[in-house]
Amino acid sequence: MQTASLKLVEIQRDLSLLPEKKLGEVKDFVRFILSKSHAPKRRVVKLKGIWQNKGFEKIDLESELKSIRAETSDSILKRRI
Repeated sequence: MQTASLKLVEIQRDLSLLPEKKLGEVKDFVRFILSKSHAPKRRVVKLKGIWQNKGFEKIDLESELKSIRAETSDSILKRRI
């Protein structure tokens, strides 16, 4: 008995062998099967604003980047070859 993941891999492999003209038919057939099977629709998860009011607004990126660049430059210049 094949697992679902193995079947998916086989289907993807076979799809890569199909001529481009037939891919539209396959897409239509898959949509038809999905409409008949009453499969749950994918939920869209939006991540916009998840970091809002977490304190990141207070960070001054320009000064932080300058500081990191200076530290990196110093560390590179102090290395012995």
